[in-house]
Formats: sequence, structure tokens, C-alpha cells
Amino acid sequence: MVDRWKSLRKNLYRNVEPFVELVGMTQPFGRFVGLCTTETLPGFTARQSHESKGTQEDDFRMNQLLIDKKHFTPFESVAFTFLVSGITKSLQNQWVRQRIGVGWTYRSTRFVSAGQNEFVYCTYDYIDDEEKVKKLLFCDQDHAMKAVEDYEVKRKLGASKQDSRKIMPVFWNTPCYFYCNARSLRYLFTLRLEKDAEWEIRRMTNLMFKIVMKETPSLFRDFLDKREEF
Repeated sequence: MVDRWKSLRKNLYRNVEPFVELVGMTQPFGRFVGLCTTETLPGFTARQSHESKGTQEDDFRMNQLLIDKKHFTPFESVAFTFLVSGITKSLQNQWVRQRIGVGWTYRSTRFVSAGQNEFVYCTYDYIDDEEKVKKLLFCDQDHAMKAVEDYEVKRKLGASKQDSRKIMPVFWNTPCYFYCNARSLRYLFTLRLEKDAEWEIRRMTNLMFKIVMKETPSLFRDFLDKREEF
């Protein structure tokens, strides 16, 4: 996906772009330090049930064997924590349908003021006419500005934060920490790296994929043909 209209979003009202950062991941402990690494943990633990030469080099082979055989239980040994920002409430509603091996801590507008909301504007990459894209983005911007204005009016009239936030458009930024093991992350990639996945969650998933391919490539390299640049 080529984000050709990104420059048009730059100065929009409280615009925020997607960002994914790795916070932490599983590390070997105690006597296992040196025997395995984060990346070799699945293959290392699979030595119990598969014939193995008992080396880290062979654990990489075992990682691939586990993928080939679709034996993904050992991948649960590796957990990741990500900081994710520049994602909408709309994306959140899709994402939370994945419920196994994952967890989230979201910015909650029950407790913090939605009057400080930022917004994630559409890419409109399927539209070729720049003037039409500008008009669409200005339309979105008007809704964002009006929502913040009306939110503050409702608060001054005595409405609670959780009732006042309900007028917000679904493209407000909803940052979170995301907790996920490698097995569940593979499932996310299976669904959301596909070309027919909704563009926003596909963009976020590609940013995650880029990170884990730097840290633990043998656990995910079979998805390389689905990867896009964002």
C-alpha cells in the first residue's frame, strides 16, 4: 500500500499517524540463559517431543518444522508487549474479536477526558483525485472539531465523561499496550496481512510484523510474501 495522500493529513486537526513499538518480550532465565534465546524457545521446548540434536542451530530447524506441521503450541512460550498508537476506535472493535492468547490496556475515556482526543484520518488511497481527497479529509476534520466542541458543551452541562464521549466519531485515536504470544500473533498475521483485510488493521499488523521480523524472524518468515510497506 502506497500512502500517497499522507502529506494531505499532516496539518489536519489533531492528526496522529500509526506507530508501533516493542516494549518487551520473553527472555530465558536462570540456567537456561545461554542454552536458548527468545527466538529459539519454541524449538528448544519442542525437544521434549521431537528428535533433536540439542543445539541452538537445530532449534531453528525445529522452529521451521513446527510451522510446517502446524504444531504451534510451543510458540506460546514467546510473549510480546507492544505499544500501539494511531489506531481508531473502529480498529479496536475489530481487533478485540481475537480473544485467545492476547490482552490489551487501552486509553479509557471513561477516566480521561475525550476532549483531548487525537484523530486517525482515512488514507483514501483508492481515490485518484487529489481535490476529492482534500474535500473528504476536510469533512472528517469538521466532524472531529465539532465532536470535541460538543463534548465540552455536554461536560459543562453536567454529563459524565462516559456519556459525553458517545458523540465522538469512531476515528478517534485509541492507543494501547498489546500483550500477545507468538502463536496468537501468527493467527493475527494470518487474518490481517491479507490484501482483503480492512486497510487500517492491515497497516497496523504490517508495522508489528516488521518489528518481530527483526527480533525473531524464524517464527514468522513464512508470512513474508504477504508483507507490505507502509
